[in-house]
Amino acid sequence: MRLVPAILFASLVLIADYAGAQPEVSVTLSASPSEARVGEMIRLEARVQTQGGSIEGLQLEDLRKYPELEIVSHQTMRPMQFSFGFGRGVQKQSSLAHIYVFRASAEGTFAFSPAIAKVDGKVHRSEPLTIVVRGGAGTSSAPGGPSAAPPPPGDPDAELSGAKFDARAFLRTVVEPEEAYVGQQVNVTVYLYTRLRLGPQSLTPTKPPMDGFWVHDDPITNLQAQSASVRGLNYQVYPLIRSAAFPQRTGELTLGAPRVSFDVARMSLFDAAERVEREGIPVSVRVKPLPLPTPPNVVVGQYRAQARLDRTSVSTGDAVTLRVDVIGAGNVQDLRIDLPPMVGVRALQPAIRDRQTLNAGKLSGTRSWEWILIAETPGRHEVPPIEIHYFDPETETYASAGTTPLSFTATGAAKAPSATIEPARVDAEEAPAEFGPIRMYSALERDRSPVRSRDWFAWLLAIPPMAFAILVLGVALSRRREEQSTTAAAIQRKLLRSARAALEASDPREFYDRVVASLTHALETRLGQPVGGLPHTELRVRLSASGFDDDLVERVINELEGADFARFAASGINRDEMEHCLQRSAAIIDRVQASKGIA
Repeated sequence: MRLVPAILFASLVLIADYAGAQPEVSVTLSASPSEARVGEMIRLEARVQTQGGSIEGLQLEDLRKYPELEIVSHQTMRPMQFSFGFGRGVQKQSSLAHIYVFRASAEGTFAFSPAIAKVDGKVHRSEPLTIVVRGGAGTSSAPGGPSAAPPPPGDPDAELSGAKFDARAFLRTVVEPEEAYVGQQVNVTVYLYTRLRLGPQSLTPTKPPMDGFWVHDDPITNLQAQSASVRGLNYQVYPLIRSAAFPQRTGELTLGAPRVSFDVARMSLFDAAERVEREGIPVSVRVKPLPLPTPPNVVVGQYRAQARLDRTSVSTGDAVTLRVDVIGAGNVQDLRIDLPPMVGVRALQPAIRDRQTLNAGKLSGTRSWEWILIAETPGRHEVPPIEIHYFDPETETYASAGTTPLSFTATGAAKAPSATIEPARVDAEEAPAEFGPIRMYSALERDRSPVRSRDWFAWLLAIPPMAFAILVLGVALSRRREEQSTTAAAIQRKLLRSARAALEASDPREFYDRVVASLTHALETRLGQPVGGLPHTELRVRLSASGFDDDLVERVINELEGADFARFAASGINRDEMEHCLQRSAAIIDRVQASKGIA
C-alpha cells in the first residue's frame, strides 16, 4: 500500500513536467530547384514539425498569386510519432507538409511570403522563398513568332469588355486581337468570374457559336483560379474555354454568347442545393482582307518547307516516294501544293497528313504530302522546287518558302507493253497425209439393243439442261452478291459497322478514322465527285454550291473537324462521347442521302 502514493506522486511529476514544457516547432518553406527554366517542374514544400505540441493548420498565402506557375499536383502528408523517455513522460512528435508540383510557363522572379503554421494557438512562420524561372530554348511555340500570353482576367479601373456584370457570377469573352486579317489566328478565351464556391465536378460550360471561323479547341482539363477585383468586389476567375479561331471571310464576324451552369457548394448538410446558370454576351471581330496584290494560293502564318526522296536510283518502271513537309505557325489545313509536271515521270494522287498542336496560345503544325513518282523513261529526272506563299500578320508582308530541287536516276530500258492477244502459231510446212492399206471389203454389224433404250440415256439427256440451269443460277447469285457488296449503301453500312467494332474494341483512333471515312463516302456518293482531300473551307463552299442547306453543311463540317481533332487526342475520349459521335454521324449520313442538293 505504501507503493501507491509513490506511484501517484511520480505520475503527477511526469504530467506536470510534460504540461509545462514548451513545444519545439520548426516551419520550413523550400523549393527544388529554386532556379528553373520555362517548361520545367518545380517542387514546392511547406512543412511544420513539432515536438510536444498540436498542429492546428499550415497555410501558404501566395499559392494562387502567380498564374505563370501552374499547379500540376498537390499532396498532403501528416505523419505522427510517439516516443517515451525516462523522466520526461510521453513525447508526441508530429508534422504536417503540403507538397506542390508546379510547371513554369513563363520566366520571371516569384517571391513567396513565409508559410504560416499554428501550433497550440500560437503562430509560427518560415523564412520567405524566391523562385527564379529563366527562359529556355523551347519557349517559342512557332518559328519567328513570340508566345502569346493570356489576357489579364480583370482590370478594376477600366470598363469590363465582353461581359455583363453580375455581383455573384458572370462570364467574360476575351478575343485577341479584336481586328485581324482573314486567315489570321484569333485567340478566344471564356472566363468565369464568381464569388460563389463551386461544387465539385459540377461545372458545365457551353462553347459559344463561332460562325465564319475555323476553330481549333485547346481543352482545359485542370481548373486554376486567379484572383481579380472588379468594381470593388473580389472574384475567383476560372478560364473555361480556350480556342484558336481563324476567320474565313472578311467583314465583322460575331462570336455567340457562351453559357455555363454549376452547383454552389454547400457549407453544411442543412444548406439547400443551388444551381446557377449564366450566359455571356456576343463579341465581334473585325476581319480585314489581305493586301493587294495577293500571290496565288497564299496562306496566313509563318512557314518553311522541305522535301526529300526515299531513294535516288531506280529501275525504269519502278517508283520513288517524294515527301514534302510544310512546317510553321498557322492553320496548316489551308495549305495547298500543286506538283509541277515532270517529263517522263507519272505522279499518283498524294496522301496528305496533318499534325497540329496549340502551344502557349499559338497553333502550329505540319502538313505532309507523299507522292508516288513512277519513272516511265530512263535517265535523270528532276523534281523542281515547290514554293509556298504566305502572309505574315506580324510584319504585314508577303513572303515565300521553297524546297530545294531534287533528282533521281532511272536505269534500264523501258518495258514494252505485252500484247493482249498473241498470234496463233503457224507451222512452216504441213505434214503430208498418210493413208492406210486399201481394204477390198467391209462388214457392218448393228448392235442388237438401241442406245435410247439404255438406262443411262435419260440421265445423259438431262445433264446439259441441268448444267445450264446451275450455271445461270450461279451467275445470278454471284451478280447479286457483287451488286449488294459494291452498292453505296452496302459500303456505307460496312463503314458504320467497322466504326461500331472499333468502339466496342475501345480504339478511339480507329473509330474516328472510320467515322471520317463514312462521312466522306456519303458526301462523295451524293456529289458524284471525290472530296476526301479537300480542306474544310473548300468543302464548305462546295457543299453550299451543291444545294445543301446551311444547317446540314455546318453539322458536316463540325463533325469532320471534331473527328479530326479527336484522332490526335484519342486518349482523352470516353465511350459515351464516341457513342454520341456515332449517332450524330448516322443522322448526318441519313440527311446527306435524303438531301435534294444538286448531285
